Amino acid sequence: MISTISGYRINFVYIFATIAVTAACLAIGLSRLHIETDIIKSLPMHDPIVSDAGYIFTNHPFHDLVVMDLGIQGGSTDQLVQAGALVEKRLLASGLFRKIGTRETQSLIPELIHHIVDHLPVLFTGEELENRIQPLLAPESIRRQLSESLVQLTGMEGIGQSGFLAKDPLGLRNIVLAGLANLAPGRDAHIYQGQLISADWKHLLITANPVKSGTDTGFSRRITELISTIEGELDRQYGQSEARFTVTPVGAFRAALDNEISIKKDVGNAITLATIGIAFLLIFSFPRPLVGLLSFLPAVCGTIAALFVFSLFHDAISLVALGFGGAIISITVDHGIAYLLFLDRPHETVGKEAAREVRAVGLLAALTTIGAFSILSISGFPILLQIGQFAALGIGGSFLFVHTVFPLIIPGMPPAGRKGPVFLERAANRLVIGGGNIKAYAAGVFALVMLFFAYPRFQVDLASMNSVSDSTIAAEKLVTGIWGDIFNKIYLMTEGETHAELQRNSDEISFLLDHEVEEGRFQPAFLPSMVFPGKERGMRNFEAWKQFWSRNDPAVFQDRFEKIAREIGFSENAFPLFFNQLTLQDYRETPIPEKFFELLGVSRANDRSGWVLFSSLNPGSRYQAESFFERFHRTGIVRIFDSGLFSERLGNLLSTTFLKMLAMIGFSVLFLLAPFFMNWKLTIVSLLPILFSFICTLGTMNILNEPLGIPGLMLSIVILGMGVDYSLYLVKAGQRYQDETHPYQGHIRMAVLLASTSTMIGFGALGLSEHSLLRSMGISSFLGIGYALIGTFAILPPLLRYLFRPVPESADGEAIVPGSLAHRKKVMSRYQAMETFPRMFVWFKMKLDPMFPDLAKLVGPVKTIMDIGCGYGIPAAWLLEILPDAGIYGMEPDGERVRIAQRAIGSRGVITQGAAPDIPLPKVPADIAVMLDMIHYLNDRDLSATLEKIRTRLRQDGRLLIRVTIPTSERPPWFRRVETFRLRFYNIQCHYRSCEDISRIIQQAGFAINMMRPSASGREETWFAAEKAAAPVMATD
Repeated sequence: MISTISGYRINFVYIFATIAVTAACLAIGLSRLHIETDIIKSLPMHDPIVSDAGYIFTNHPFHDLVVMDLGIQGGSTDQLVQAGALVEKRLLASGLFRKIGTRETQSLIPELIHHIVDHLPVLFTGEELENRIQPLLAPESIRRQLSESLVQLTGMEGIGQSGFLAKDPLGLRNIVLAGLANLAPGRDAHIYQGQLISADWKHLLITANPVKSGTDTGFSRRITELISTIEGELDRQYGQSEARFTVTPVGAFRAALDNEISIKKDVGNAITLATIGIAFLLIFSFPRPLVGLLSFLPAVCGTIAALFVFSLFHDAISLVALGFGGAIISITVDHGIAYLLFLDRPHETVGKEAAREVRAVGLLAALTTIGAFSILSISGFPILLQIGQFAALGIGGSFLFVHTVFPLIIPGMPPAGRKGPVFLERAANRLVIGGGNIKAYAAGVFALVMLFFAYPRFQVDLASMNSVSDSTIAAEKLVTGIWGDIFNKIYLMTEGETHAELQRNSDEISFLLDHEVEEGRFQPAFLPSMVFPGKERGMRNFEAWKQFWSRNDPAVFQDRFEKIAREIGFSENAFPLFFNQLTLQDYRETPIPEKFFELLGVSRANDRSGWVLFSSLNPGSRYQAESFFERFHRTGIVRIFDSGLFSERLGNLLSTTFLKMLAMIGFSVLFLLAPFFMNWKLTIVSLLPILFSFICTLGTMNILNEPLGIPGLMLSIVILGMGVDYSLYLVKAGQRYQDETHPYQGHIRMAVLLASTSTMIGFGALGLSEHSLLRSMGISSFLGIGYALIGTFAILPPLLRYLFRPVPESADGEAIVPGSLAHRKKVMSRYQAMETFPRMFVWFKMKLDPMFPDLAKLVGPVKTIMDIGCGYGIPAAWLLEILPDAGIYGMEPDGERVRIAQRAIGSRGVITQGAAPDIPLPKVPADIAVMLDMIHYLNDRDLSATLEKIRTRLRQDGRLLIRVTIPTSERPPWFRRVETFRLRFYNIQCHYRSCEDISRIIQQAGFAINMMRPSASGREETWFAAEKAAAPVMATD
């Protein structure tokens, strides 16, 4: 239903349908997609270092652990402990946590010590026995150790120690327990009343294991609200005392929440700023200001359609990719701008014609942008894959909307009241036409200077992957300052389907680490194998124990030991349990009891398929990260995370991926441009602004000390995929309109200026973001687009002016042999700057069609030629090169072919748009009329009427030349099958005739046939040559 309102034709049915479909796509897309806030999942997992890091992040208990520092000012340690108990009680009562604090773990320490002293024979390696225990057997060492033990037994700290002393008077357990210090969460921390207290007695550490993932932002918000409520309760309860408490929580939940808040804020700001800026720009860019706002319709609809299609293939979308939606709108608004610039004119316009003009110059630009963003799918970075697919779908959807739905919604538009180009269009024309060659020289000098700074420099660290608030940064600084920074350590992870397999893996890692510690690469570390060795390590240690004591004679040692013990004050036979272990003969296995799992870093795998073990290491002076990773990763049983190595490898990945994508996208763009142009000069010229933009963008970012991060990979997409659009618009417009003063050239320049400015507004808004990834993406893309625009307006105009200069006519008297190579080159030169399809059509037509060898002889030396159905003007151009004094008067129903034909013949003739039986009217009677391969489009009546009118336009001795397809009874050749299919596709009726029918119609129109023969052997095309007869032949029944 098309309604006319104030002269505007609007189809409300399509408007309502568009609104309904868009709303449905938005609702379905949002309902199907989970918004992913975990930045770690955006990492490329094909690299082992990055993969191990991501796997450890996902499975480590610290990933979801909530750590809280409870600080006190002005109060006592007892008040701090009381407040800690209150906090733990409230946390547990909330139902948000499955476990609070470390009390259960601490209560296991005495039991673990009992296990150690009961299993001393299986806990020491041969090297440890020789290097650390052998010196303890010396009399001086025995006396010193027993004296210290006796002092402890007589003091408060000796309570409960007598059992340990009876089994281990040499303190061998302390060698094992020293390794347990690595499990402590704080430096020099105290355990007081079951709580972990800092070294200054002013802070208490509380750990809480949430029931859900810390990256669930809804759950994280509930944790934040709970902690705020607890702080308020502490203030109320201790308000009358001097004690003042602060609860400082840290953990993944804060980073996830900060990322969501910052990205949502950034997305909202980016979309708002981009929309306002673009709307303001559009209002002043069209003769009818409000018309420009319709440019948002394809962009919004295309972006929402992209979200819907994206949801069909993905379950989740990153917040960063969703944040790119604002930039997508600013990118895709280009198509609507170009369409409306052709529609909003001082004369009446038709939507389909406007779409055709935009498609002619914008199709290649849209394809290159879609292709470039699609290349992100193979970048190896999941976040870039999402951005690439989302953007490619959005751009493709917007382009399709402009060329399918938009002309249906607004079929046409009445003339605009404002005459002449608007201010911005005049400005765009001056930017392109003005300045001459000086702009190009200035751009070249500037690029040459920036070349010295143009190298990609990447910098990546863990902090750059998240955007956290100042309060979160302060909280992490406080907690790490008091309790230590876990990221300064190196983490190992091993897995096993069973406890025994996990122990075997732990044994093997322990064996490897022993060597690393000896070499000075690591400080002594703790693994469960030190307390619960697996069967192989335990038996090896047990054999070493027996050999050690066989060399040291247990009986002699016992006599010496008991003598010293009695001298110090111990009773006789005080240590029989210890001496029994010296001669133990039977090996006892040491499986890990499940109650010790958490203490030792053992936990269930996330998928519940087995068990995982985490250990932390402190590097030594000779530690080399990459060689260590290669040695241990080669075992296949351990995963490793080293924050420094991770950042270094991620930076290298970015660099290599940048170069790989640059090569791939560059090749893809070249692969698209080469067949579209089929002209190496135009291809190179189109890429010059892109080269300029790359050099200047990289140079500027280095001068500004802005290294590239993960979003830096977008740079090649933005410049190659989007920046090339602007040069393609100008090159394609130059091909199509040739004359730089053509009014449509102004529309295209205006579209380029508005498109680039709107895109820069979108990326500029992202550049103001708080989130580091979005901000980096915005800054680099803003510079890339800006320099691409400068390169397009400064470098291209003088080059296009030269390439599209008018082709001079052949000099008078220049002899050309018909059908020669020189002849064909002359004809091709008339089409050299035109679009690829007509140019290639001309080349293949002259190469394959047998018409041309006969054409010169059949036409002869004439001066005025009527060409009915001239097509692209190929026969006309062919004849003009060998007939220097001839002129062409042609007619063609297709407007595009009229444009091409008129440009080909130039000033040597006139081509008008029309369909037979209308024919052109030459200034003087024509010498000959040619009708080549076109009379099968006409029915008998139109053909007769056309021939009769031609007869009146010819000289008295004028001639008629027709070539027509006469079907044979045999199977039709392929070229007729193709032609028949084409006519059916466009719903054009075809009227093939026999020789007799054609001869009769020609004669009845007043012509005498003097020649009829096939165009070539085996071809269906047939020549008919006729002369103007004295009078038409009357038709007979």
